[in-house]
Amino acid sequence: MYICIGTMHLYIFPTSVDERRMPMPRTEKQYPEWVQKFRKKGTTIKKRGDIYYLYNRTSRRVPGKKYPQPVDTYVGIITPDGVVRSDKKKVSLTDAVVKEFGFSRAMETLCPQGWKEPLGDGWRDVLDYIIEKESEESYIPMERPAVTELDAHISYGAQKSSLYRRIYKEKHIDVKELMILSKIYIIYIDGNRLLSKLTDEQKKLIEDLHLDMEVG
Repeated sequence: MYICIGTMHLYIFPTSVDERRMPMPRTEKQYPEWVQKFRKKGTTIKKRGDIYYLYNRTSRRVPGKKYPQPVDTYVGIITPDGVVRSDKKKVSLTDAVVKEFGFSRAMETLCPQGWKEPLGDGWRDVLDYIIEKESEESYIPMERPAVTELDAHISYGAQKSSLYRRIYKEKHIDVKELMILSKIYIIYIDGNRLLSKLTDEQKKLIEDLHLDMEVG
């Protein structure tokens, strides 16, 4: 179509039938009705595979960004029967410290009174020193100051041999057999102490020896 308005000439091109019928693009994903009903203000839904996940959505200012950035907090999995909410607390592992616990704790628990007495008040330092020599990743330095050396009059080798003999005599266990407990770890995280899962073999040995696996 050609239109003349004064000195201005306009050409108008008609829109094709295909263009008139072309639907406007959708800006939101469409989910099944049982999923869509959970799409409320302040939430967002994410799909991975055939599973739908519900998140609470907020925003926060980020330095260097012109607009607030979205922050999603996981709520649970959406199912036709409702939302299966997560009761697991998310924690950061960047500050977690993992130490050997089982063997060290067993040695503390099994230490005979007859071995302690000749050492007087210094028995704890000698025991800690022996344990830390046998288990370099022992949890003990996390609980109290590490012992870096013994008094000059105390022989490490003699005290270690004496301790092992007394444990065998009184508890009927070779210290070497306790090494299966060295795979029991303690995790320090967010001010908490967590123990790794025990194997059946570890559980049996702990029960047979009546070991105290509580952290003091």
